[in-house]
Amino acid sequence: MKKVKKETQLDKTPKYTVKEVAQIMKISAHTVRYYDNEGLIPFVSRTQSNVRMFSEYDLSWIRTVHCLRATNLSINDIKKYIDLCLKGNKTIQQRAKIIFNQEKNLKEHLKQLQEQMKVLQIKKKYYTNLLKNKSKDVWNPYK
Repeated sequence: MKKVKKETQLDKTPKYTVKEVAQIMKISAHTVRYYDNEGLIPFVSRTQSNVRMFSEYDLSWIRTVHCLRATNLSINDIKKYIDLCLKGNKTIQQRAKIIFNQEKNLKEHLKQLQEQMKVLQIKKKYYTNLLKNKSKDVWNPYK
């Protein structure tokens, strides 16, 4: 996702439909509606014909929600985080704890992925050599 200037993030002028938000955020329209239905995007505007309209401010909420979801934070825990945000500065410590925990969890997940990548790279090299040399597979346990 592209970096957005702080003053742009504060713009609360409704101007994007669900479809446009989905394109901007590179997520499905279903996901955008789901986040809104779950109450994860506070203050979404609606037109007189009940069409959701999103502002830059709403997009900043969606970026945060989508990031937290992508780091495997549960919907319930994201709701708790959003509720804490809406309570203001008195919840900074609690919110920080959630973010710090997610960062820790993500770092551990990245470490695991790097280990898995090493195994795949070894296998890739092995199979590349097999294909190149038209050799027989001696690693395969099933012969």
